[in-house]
Amino acid sequence: MSSSENEYLDCDNILKLVLVGKSGVGKTNLLSRFCLEFKVKKLKIDDFAVIVQIWDTAGQEKFQAMPPTTYRGSHGIVLTYAINEQDSLYDLERWYKTALQYCPPDVKFFLIGNKSDLKSKREVTFEEGENYAKSLDISFMETSAKSSENVEKAFTDLIHLIFNEQIIKQRQITNNQVQKVLDTSTSVIIQNEKDKENRNHKSGCC
Repeated sequence: MSSSENEYLDCDNILKLVLVGKSGVGKTNLLSRFCLEFKVKKLKIDDFAVIVQIWDTAGQEKFQAMPPTTYRGSHGIVLTYAINEQDSLYDLERWYKTALQYCPPDVKFFLIGNKSDLKSKREVTFEEGENYAKSLDISFMETSAKSSENVEKAFTDLIHLIFNEQIIKQRQITNNQVQKVLDTSTSVIIQNEKDKENRNHKSGCC
């Protein structure tokens, strides 16, 4: 068994993120800044080992034709635009709608305005990005893949959001399972007591 396979076996959770957006907004550069190889990063969150798989659509239309392959099983979608290209922000609407159509219902979205280092060429204000994120009720951050500004923070914020919600769900499931066991045990005890009372009653009558 390879070391990479052992890593997966030793992992507590595997999360899948998908980067979407118009070609040229810097998705691949963001990815290379966050995880240097294999598009996989291993993190430690609250003593849990977490492996993050990141898919980069690179803005290619062929992925729009194969959304189930791209989006299936996704935990997070990173909507990405470039602050120096207004159209890249407008283009996110179709990516967002496609993700809603094919992603699991509990998928988390995060909006990134990349190329924040190109301030002199800015076409999208910070407020425009922020307002768009608010309209979708998702988190937002401007980043620079060139300088690495906020790249790590944007990804880790999204990963923590996803992971924490999963942990809460898992605990709820565990608590429900425990409660079912307790309810079943209680029912069995009550029934046994009733059976015992019935037997004692019959023996006392004879």
